Amino acid sequence: MYERDACAARWKQLLAPRTGDVRQELALEMSEYFQMPLPDVERQLHGAATRFSEEWRQKISDPQDEQAVVRFYNESTTEMFDLAQWHAEDEIHYRTLMCLDLAARRPGRAVLDYGSGIGSDALIFAESGFRVTLADISEPLLGFARWRCERRGFTVQTIDLKRTPIPRRSFDVALCLDVLEHIPRPLRALDAIGRAMRVGGLLFVHAPFGKDPDRPMHLVHRDVVTPRMRSVGFNWQEDLERVFPDWLWAPRVYEAFGVSALDRVGYAVCDAWLPGPVTDRIAQWYRRVRPRHRQSA
Repeated sequence: MYERDACAARWKQLLAPRTGDVRQELALEMSEYFQMPLPDVERQLHGAATRFSEEWRQKISDPQDEQAVVRFYNESTTEMFDLAQWHAEDEIHYRTLMCLDLAARRPGRAVLDYGSGIGSDALIFAESGFRVTLADISEPLLGFARWRCERRGFTVQTIDLKRTPIPRRSFDVALCLDVLEHIPRPLRALDAIGRAMRVGGLLFVHAPFGKDPDRPMHLVHRDVVTPRMRSVGFNWQEDLERVFPDWLWAPRVYEAFGVSALDRVGYAVCDAWLPGPVTDRIAQWYRRVRPRHRQSA
């Protein structure tokens, strides 16, 4: 059972070894990284969420313009301060501790942090001996996240998602936390993650779809992901989710399974296009004609 106070203590121990205070630790790291006086960092942290949203409103006239969105994330440094403040204050991030404990029970130690942000989740996994790959479209965030890890003595790989595809069948764990709602086509991102996973690997997803007036950069307002997870090669692991306490906003947990191109189409039909009795009969027929097909849970 995960108690709130115990999780807070563990989170501070892992992320704030010098100060015992995550916000103070992050401020010191940003002061060192930017070569900026600490009082100036504190001023940047204060109200960063509001400033970041205002920057978005000023610079993004069409949220469906993917090139403009990518350019925005690569030109703004305000997001870094916004994320630092969020990571310092919101207990939602304690979920990473449970993700780590679940992943540690499985074989394999290669983890993909998709949408790695400022690298806090990467640090948690690296501290426990996982081989971490950071993946993001934002060069400022990738640079800071890599610096934070290397500063603590951890070697990490980085993938600039604008330029480099994720290597296939390379990861045993993937984190995709508070990312997909920012992506105009989240299923395309999930498909890339699915192809990058080894069979039996765990994927942790949290995506608060829905319109948020305080977060205009949340582009996807309807959950198009959950009904399509099997078509990108993931089975829901409901039993594993029971480790997350009721007081915490928990991610969904999925396990990767081997899926062929034909299977992808079949799952898409079953789960999204024709759910119901007709699809059940089609699935029964499909299992008979392909007895060696790997079944989903």
